[in-house]
Amino acid sequence: MITAPAPRAVTAEDADKARKAIADLERTERLVTTVLVVLGIGGLIFTAVNVTLFAIDHHTHPGIAWMLDPLVSLALLGVLFIDGKLAAHGYKPNGWPFVLRWFAGLSTWLMNCWASLYPDGTFTSWPDHADPAGLLLHSVIPFLVILLAEAGAGYRKFSTSKKQQHLDTLELFKSQQEEKRRTEQEAARRREEADRAAKEAERQRAADLLAEEKRAAIEGAKARELAEAKAREIQAESDAKARSAEEARKDAEARRIADAEAREQQARIDRATADHKAELDRQRIRAEAEAEALKTQAAAEAKAAEDAREERRRAAEARRARTALPAAEPTALLPEATAEPSALPSALLPERTALPAQTATAETRKPTALLTALPTPDADDVRGAEAKRKQIEDANFEAAVLQLMDIAPTRKDFAAIYGRGETWGRERYSDAERLMSEDADFSERVTAEAEKRSQILSDAQAEQVSV
Repeated sequence: MITAPAPRAVTAEDADKARKAIADLERTERLVTTVLVVLGIGGLIFTAVNVTLFAIDHHTHPGIAWMLDPLVSLALLGVLFIDGKLAAHGYKPNGWPFVLRWFAGLSTWLMNCWASLYPDGTFTSWPDHADPAGLLLHSVIPFLVILLAEAGAGYRKFSTSKKQQHLDTLELFKSQQEEKRRTEQEAARRREEADRAAKEAERQRAADLLAEEKRAAIEGAKARELAEAKAREIQAESDAKARSAEEARKDAEARRIADAEAREQQARIDRATADHKAELDRQRIRAEAEAEALKTQAAAEAKAAEDAREERRRAAEARRARTALPAAEPTALLPEATAEPSALPSALLPERTALPAQTATAETRKPTALLTALPTPDADDVRGAEAKRKQIEDANFEAAVLQLMDIAPTRKDFAAIYGRGETWGRERYSDAERLMSEDADFSERVTAEAEKRSQILSDAQAEQVSV
């Protein structure tokens, strides 16, 4: 089976060319019709006189003789025009239209050329004395009209076939455009259906997921309730055991406290006795140390004064010698310059590791008081560490109170209050924040102190306002 070839694709350019070709063919058809009408009217006018004279010569009244040529010419022109128009639609004139056309054309030609065929008025089967020039003259117009009508029918057939081809092209273009539009609409419809299906599937998945989550939540709630019930049972048992253990612990603690109080009482008595004895020893050692320090200080001061007098004497002698020597040798006999001592030798001063800064600077000229305040080396180390620890605890507490009151100075200024550096102040702020979050007792003491200070500030401000 032979399948018909697929129609070629018609572009918009082909469709535009087809429209232009159809317009050009229609202009040509109008031109053919115009020429045929003009030629027919001209021929009617040209042949009207001869046909009218022919009718009058053959005993037709002059009042109606003039109608003969227009009627015959009108019939001829009508059949020629109608045949041409119908030929444009595929009509092939034959039969009666053919007889009518040729009868009207030959009648017009014979009436117009009768005088040229038989100038002597005698009719013969073949004209013997015909006028060839007159015959040609009166034959041109009728035959031009007949032949132009026949040619016009051919023109119209050709034009019709070509227009049909172009119309087919336009129709094919329209059908292809319509098919393309339908295809695009179908593709769009399919995309919409696919989108709707995807959305529906997504919605269904979301609904399934939500249902699964709800089911899991319900099961989880049930499991938590069971676990909580079990935990409550276990907690109740644990609380009962804990109460029993707590009662036993309290009994043991009461006994332990009673024993500890008895031991503590005896220990206090022992410590009081030992402290009294140690205090007497310390007073004795301190007195001996003060006496020795006074001796050492006095000897050092006497030696320093003697050295100063000797240095001044040497300087005076050197000045006198410089005034007596010649100018060329002023420095030859100068003694080596020495500086007057301004303080005691460092070997005679005791170590001041644990003393505060103000004590070390203010009491350097009071050896008795300084030596009285100085502890022994072992006690100095212990007291120094304890003082540092106490200072850090006080600084942590103060930093926490200032932070809680929202009036905390900078880390550097805060550390300067204690004679420390900025890093030390930053550590105190960090320790204060940590203790506030970890130590409940520390937090309560800081809160109480902050409230106390705030109340004092408020009272002071109120009193100032009232004044």
